[in-house]
Amino acid sequence: MKEVHVEEAIDALVRVLKDGTIRPTSFLWRDRTRYVDTIGRQWEERVDGKTLRFYLVQTVDTNTFELTHDPAINQWMVRRAWLRDILA
Repeated sequence: MKEVHVEEAIDALVRVLKDGTIRPTSFLWRDRTRYVDTIGRQWEERVDGKTLRFYLVQTVDTNTFELTHDPAINQWMVRRAWLRDILA
């Protein structure tokens, strides 16, 4: 498994639960749709004066990604990836 520091914007599909919780379900990264299998740790951090939401997800292809969401501008990013396949 290879850890890669990414910082790339992505398009994400999400599910919004009744309580307002946002859960990513899939995202497009490097011309490939990644389907989220499990969502692990979730947390918030202040970065450059903004509150960002972080999600540690594992995709159905068993790769792990750290996704960030900036709700102020509705922007999603892949921050880091732990890749089992050859994408790095």
